Amino acid sequence: MSDKKDTKAPKQGVGAVAIKAIKDGKNNEETLAVVKAQFPDAKTSLASINWYRNKIRADGDKTVKTARELKAAEKKKKAKDDPLA
Repeated sequence: MSDKKDTKAPKQGVGAVAIKAIKDGKNNEETLAVVKAQFPDAKTSLASINWYRNKIRADGDKTVKTARELKAAEKKKKAKDDPLA
């Protein structure tokens, strides 16, 4: 037997990657792109990402915005950046 400890980082699954992206402030489309980049064969959809977002909020982290709140903020930002749009 070896006294060496396994120094590999624990593997992250789709859920861990999605939750991290959501907590980093990404919207559902951006989060899905991050997940697909790391797990190209995953069958993750926007509905899956929204489920993770809602689960985070249901678990008590109300700092995570809903998909609807994010879309409204993006729309408001676009209008502010381009008043002719």
